[in-house]
Amino acid sequence: MIPRRALRGHSLPLLPGLPGEGAARLMEMIRHRAQRPCRRPHPFTPALLVLTVAGLRTGAGVAAPAAAEAVSQSMVAQSSSAIAAEQRQQRQRFVGVWALVDNANNLFNVRLSADGRALSTSGVEGTPLGGSESLRAGELFERGRWQPWGNGVRVDYDDGWTDAIVTGPEGPVQWSWAPGTDRLQPPGNHGKAVQLNPAVARAVGVYRFRPVQDDLPPTTLSLLSNGLAFNSVDRPAGGVWRLRGDTVVIVWASGWRAEFEPRDQGELRARIWRPGSDPQSPPAAVRSGERIH
Repeated sequence: MIPRRALRGHSLPLLPGLPGEGAARLMEMIRHRAQRPCRRPHPFTPALLVLTVAGLRTGAGVAAPAAAEAVSQSMVAQSSSAIAAEQRQQRQRFVGVWALVDNANNLFNVRLSADGRALSTSGVEGTPLGGSESLRAGELFERGRWQPWGNGVRVDYDDGWTDAIVTGPEGPVQWSWAPGTDRLQPPGNHGKAVQLNPAVARAVGVYRFRPVQDDLPPTTLSLLSNGLAFNSVDRPAGGVWRLRGDTVVIVWASGWRAEFEPRDQGELRARIWRPGSDPQSPPAAVRSGERIH
């Protein structure tokens, strides 16, 4: 297991594919958009216009401040509405499942849900690797929240880490900050960010199922977009998975085999075969489960 603090891309001061000046401009834009206040439109120009017209035609200059205030409030409302619309579009663009990498080039995924929740397949202690043994549920996933940020989105995890996915000249890139560091300073680590196609994204993620043995706790399993699978019940905790139509097929290193149809909501049904059994035979057990969000 790689410690969580060793994760998240290469420790370089510049961004991939960006010359020094370009990276600086992009970072400055993020910093400016994150720091800038909501600026109220200047009230004096509309007030002067209303005062001049009202004074010449009616002599009712006292009505000008109220009219100017109404114009100003309308402009503020229009500006707020435009910002809200921009953020909605930004959310729609980034909702889905993303592939990121740590500093050893180990892939992990993060699912960004429309309601602002985020779920990473990298646990608080690091990214599970092929050959991992006796994993705990907390090593298979981590929760967080995400929001629009600059020209991308920012994911803040429960353990204090932050990932940002922003759009650069060559496409989406990942920026990462360790707990306690200033998010308006250049990121400590970075890497390329790739959004998964819908078919794979539908399956990738973290699930919890009832165990085959009733005296054991629920089994947590994690499916990564590189085809690796991990669970919290077997000592050899790894395996591989693939899609067969709409069905996820998992073959564990322990010899067990499982199949289920993934969905975002509702109960799941996993069909499970014992080691050495004929895959065409009826399953040894059928267990209910759910996706973890």
